Formats: sequence, C-alpha cells, structure tokens
Amino acid sequence: MKIRMKNSVEELIPYYVNNTASSIIYNKPYNIKLDANEGTNYLIDDYSDLNLYPDSDAVLLRKEMAKYYNCNSNNIIAGNGSSEVINMIINAYCDKGDKVLTFSPTFSMYETYCKLCSADLIYVPTDENFIQNVDELIKKAKEVMPRIIILCNPNNPTGYANKIDDIEKLLTEITDSIVIVDEAYGDFMDYSSVELINRFDNLIVTRTVSKAFGLAGIRVGCGIANEDLIKMLWRVKAPYNLNALSQQVAINAFKNIDKVKDYINSIKDIRDKFIRELEKLNFTVYNSSTNFIFINSTINNLDKKLEDRGIFIRAFGGQLSNYYRITMVGVEQCEILLEELKEILKVV
Repeated sequence: MKIRMKNSVEELIPYYVNNTASSIIYNKPYNIKLDANEGTNYLIDDYSDLNLYPDSDAVLLRKEMAKYYNCNSNNIIAGNGSSEVINMIINAYCDKGDKVLTFSPTFSMYETYCKLCSADLIYVPTDENFIQNVDELIKKAKEVMPRIIILCNPNNPTGYANKIDDIEKLLTEITDSIVIVDEAYGDFMDYSSVELINRFDNLIVTRTVSKAFGLAGIRVGCGIANEDLIKMLWRVKAPYNLNALSQQVAINAFKNIDKVKDYINSIKDIRDKFIRELEKLNFTVYNSSTNFIFINSTINNLDKKLEDRGIFIRAFGGQLSNYYRITMVGVEQCEILLEELKEILKVV
C-alpha cells in the first residue's frame, strides 16, 4: 500500500476480540463463557443472546453484503452507518494541517470529520447547474496534494451523479491520495465504483442501508476496498462497533434483496413522475440519481409555508437559499405535497 496512514495510526495494533460471538452464531458448542465481562440476560426474552457482545467482525453480515455488492467479504469492513466508516478513514490518514478535497455543495458532515482531527477541507465549486467537473477536481488535487479526496456519488444534496468513466479517470490521474466514493445513494444508480476496487489500491467505496433499504434507524453501513486496504482500516475500527440487533436486521434485509430492488424501482418511478409535475408548476428541478430531488423555488420561505401545513422539506442557507431537498417516500405523500404547493402558488 503506497499511501501511508498517519504516523500515530501506523503504530497501532488492530484490536481483534476473542471471537466467541461468531462461535455462537455458527452454533459451535461451549460450556461456560467467562471471557468478556458479560452479564446475564434477565430482562428481554425475545433475544436470548443480548447479554453477550455482538460479533465484532460482523462475519455473517459481511458475507451477505458481499453477495449484493459483488465482492468478497474480505473486501468489506462494517460500520455504524457509512458515516462511521468515513470518519474512521479520515482519522486514519489525516493529521493536523493535512488536506481533504471534495466538491461543494456536498454532505456537510465531511467538514465536521475533518475538523475533529484538525484537517483542512478544501472545496472545488460546482457550476451553476451543480455539475461536478472531475477535471477541475483532478487539477486542484495536483495543486494541493490532499491526503484524501471525497466524492459523494450521487451527491447529497444535489442528486448529481458522476459517470463511472469520470471516477476511473480520477483514480488513474490521482494515485497519491485515498479516494473515498461515498455511495450512500448508490443503490439508485445502475453502476457502482465497487467494480474498481481491485484495480485501484487507493479506492474506498462506502455504502449504507439507510436509504434504499429503508433502515436508517439501525445504523448499518460499510466500506469496500481491496483486501490490503481493508486490513489497514481494521487498525482504527472500534471493537463491537455494530450492535447485535442491527446486524441481524441487516442480514435479514440482504437476504430479501428482491424486496429492496422492487422498492428502489418504485421510488425511481415516483421520483421521475414527481419531477415532471413540479416542472409543470415552474419549479427548477435538477436531475437526480437518488431517492430525493433538489429544487430551486422563487417562493420565499417555501419550507416555512409547507411547515405551516404540516409538511417538512429540507431547506438550505447561505448560497443555497431558496434551494430545497425533497425526499421521495410514496405516491400518497407526493400527491399531498403537490396539492399544497398548488394552494401556496395561488397565494404568492
């Protein structure tokens, strides 16, 4: 691996637990378990093993994930949401004053994670249509030599998606930076950067079950990369970072992937129809490869007007004033929103 972690992390030894949790999952016998300071489950009858620590390696979960993401389970590290994995990577590679590069606007937590380890986040602006120009990103990367580049693809909050050729170009041109492709909304695309992990040793793709799987409450995500890079990340993964209930729910979800795919297709259909309806009302709507749409409105304080009617949408400030993000949930919700928008338009 050419790209070294920061010095303080290079000296760390991965915390591997005595993995009796996996033994229990695989129904391997044991007589008395006295190795992890665990109590007795005397409160909850439905889940008999909750007195025991969860499988720290998330063995069965990673196995099911690997089937869906078309890779090996050794290419995956599980996290408490993909956010934990991104934070984990930034902490592993960035010391004070190191640079991280990304587009703007994008997911706001990248800045928080950088500040936590005193790294400097540098933004490459998108154009007036929020198109992410990878050539500009490459140019800036060669200028500032970042430790990490983060590409949110599709992007939050704009919904813009870079083509796989653009991502491949970035990875070919920039080999001295870790490249995180944040695919939190990747299930809504027809391609994934995961197909590139064994070609580029500096690529880490992050995924989550929060969006397309409809399981934001269980906080399950993962990082996907070549095996050598995943082994390095184990140095900074906290033991037992993913609780037993979340692991089991996620395993069941990956075993019912046909339902997930049906849901994805329905949301994409709802989204595309809703976009056409909004355009009829003269809203500016940007192309989306996600489960949300990003709009511009000439109606001041549209979010407040909708809030008064019991509908919440995401508003943004600063340079994104009068821009809004609307999540696609179902046909009924979209129909209600459309009717309320029509009523508001009669007043303004």
